[in-house]
Amino acid sequence: MSSIHLGDLVLLRPLWLIAAIVLMIAAIRWHRVPMGSDWKKVLSAPVFNYLHGADRKDTKGNLPLWAAALISLALAQPAIRKTDDETWRHSIGWIAVVDVSRSMTLDDIVPYRLSAAREALATLSRESGARPIALVVYAGDAYLVAPPAFDKSMFDEHAALLAYNIIPTDGSNLARALSLTSSVVADSQFVRSRIFVLSDTGGINQSAIAAAGYLANQGHRLDVLLFGSSENTQKTLAETDASLRINDARLLAKAGSGISVQANPFGVIDFDKLNLREQTSASTTSELHALVWQNQSHWLLILALPVFLLMFNRGSRV
Repeated sequence: MSSIHLGDLVLLRPLWLIAAIVLMIAAIRWHRVPMGSDWKKVLSAPVFNYLHGADRKDTKGNLPLWAAALISLALAQPAIRKTDDETWRHSIGWIAVVDVSRSMTLDDIVPYRLSAAREALATLSRESGARPIALVVYAGDAYLVAPPAFDKSMFDEHAALLAYNIIPTDGSNLARALSLTSSVVADSQFVRSRIFVLSDTGGINQSAIAAAGYLANQGHRLDVLLFGSSENTQKTLAETDASLRINDARLLAKAGSGISVQANPFGVIDFDKLNLREQTSASTTSELHALVWQNQSHWLLILALPVFLLMFNRGSRV
């Protein structure tokens, strides 16, 4: 069961509330047996009345059940949200991984593949909001050109200058790019990150799919933004078939717990399908609960202390 919101108060573990209610009802309905009743069976009436008191009864309910009810309420983890989002936003980031290989220069979409990818990067920069964003580029090798930063100026500057020949090694080594991305995530200490692969499906192989699966197992998400035609273009490169391998892109996105989205003939990506605002709230991540929520359980445990003292006091008088 997800958390329950009670105004400004949130129960992070609401199932314990059921146990607390049951225990409260039991404490009200079933009064504790008068203290010393076991002794009454073995002592004579005058001795028992002298030691314990003939008319002493527990009329305030079952103290152990009340104590258990308070503990159950504490285990429900009542909490209030911290108002300072600076405490958690550093733990969530975006990373754009862009293919700048030779095939990205094809003009089977308007104006051409890499130009459309640059426009998509500008949109990602705007939509990242308060999250840091980084830029990784790859061809035959991979490089981090803009480390994660809240100031988007460096990201935007490098994204606008992306070109085919910025990496001297030709090819599409996506597995190397995702390995570098994993290192960026670890070095930045992101609890959750979202990776966007902007590509024409070049370099998608078993190694790249395994790297995407590793990132997903660490709690991150990888989406694929495709640029190009899914059919053989008239201007294919001499070395390779430049058409998109849609099924390979879907396998990569599935391994990364994300989706693949293809640009239209004018190079425009439908970003609504990506649901970019999904990670706006850090409260959806279990590792961030301690940063987002201030637990109030200790106050309930303090309230339980007088109940325990009464229990011990009564026990000492038996």
